Amino acid sequence: MKRSNPSIAVVGGGGVGGYVAAKLSEAYEVDLISDSLEKLFLVEGGQKKEYFPTITKTPRKRYDALIFATKSYVLEDKAKKLLPYVDEKSVILPLLNGILPYEQLCAIFVQARVKKGAIYIIANRTAPNTVTVKGKGALIVAEEDPLLREIFDSAGLKYKMPADIDKAIWQKYLFIAATAALTTLHEADFGTIAKEHKEEFRNLLEEIVRIAQNEGVALGEEDVAKATELLEKSPPHSKTSMQLDFEAGGPTELDNLIGYLAPKSAKFEKIYKELLQRVSQ
Repeated sequence: MKRSNPSIAVVGGGGVGGYVAAKLSEAYEVDLISDSLEKLFLVEGGQKKEYFPTITKTPRKRYDALIFATKSYVLEDKAKKLLPYVDEKSVILPLLNGILPYEQLCAIFVQARVKKGAIYIIANRTAPNTVTVKGKGALIVAEEDPLLREIFDSAGLKYKMPADIDKAIWQKYLFIAATAALTTLHEADFGTIAKEHKEEFRNLLEEIVRIAQNEGVALGEEDVAKATELLEKSPPHSKTSMQLDFEAGGPTELDNLIGYLAPKSAKFEKIYKELLQRVSQ
């Protein structure tokens, strides 16, 4: 049975937003704010199913929970348009990759409760109105919040709310920044990186760990090992969202994922400059 409250919106109709909105729509009335969807189909395990969130181009009401799953390069614009639809009781959760989106949302929604979050998922728009999920679904990592806990429990979404949320967010960033850098740089999928560029991948992981430690986040060798194992277990033909953006020739998340690290690391600065040159060509 769907519930009329709390009022929930998911912003962004790509792989992440489509998946989250689909699952939430089975338990709640959910607005999916998207410019590019008319319907929503989800393909999981080879099975295609239609879901029924309210798909709208513009926000319709005040929201208790606002989940952002946009690309980072449109985040600020989308967030500012939603500012009139939240208040001090609203919970804001970014499920974007990286560290920067949380900081951007805090600066915009100064009156709301912005929580730190991330999601482990391999999902892409594979056809009009269709999101395809690879692997075993998704795991949301979020800062402790009773409303988010209630929402995720009711919708059957897998999640965890760790005591050290900063470490958890950096653990995700560790994996996605290294994979985004190398898959895009070498124009290769996960399987190719695991087979042909494993040492380079490990070097980048170690560099991110060093940066995190300088930021006061306790990443270590165990996190490098887990990220390496995750790469090896990921579907081999998968690509990162940044890589797909480069292939499409449109805007990319280069500044968010790699540009954030470039001033802190000569290795990432070199990759950033090379990929920036490709974008400008």
